[in-house]
Amino acid sequence: QTPALQDGYSRSEIDSPNNLVRIPTLKHYEINAWYQTPNADFGDRTPREYLSDKAWYERREVGLKALQDVGVLE
Repeated sequence: QTPALQDGYSRSEIDSPNNLVRIPTLKHYEINAWYQTPNADFGDRTPREYLSDKAWYERREVGLKALQDVGVLE
């Protein structure tokens, strides 16, 4: 959430029901680690680094990928 706020996205976009999902605490930790780990899909950058200048729709797509990669979504 903080990077999105820093990049000028509104609180209403971030807190939109379409952008929220309840997840267990341990999955939250896994997702945070995923965002901080270099990834070949993002040019060997971390997903956070990759997303720093991306549009909202791409941030959302990467977020969905994170949820899939840690087993929250199929």
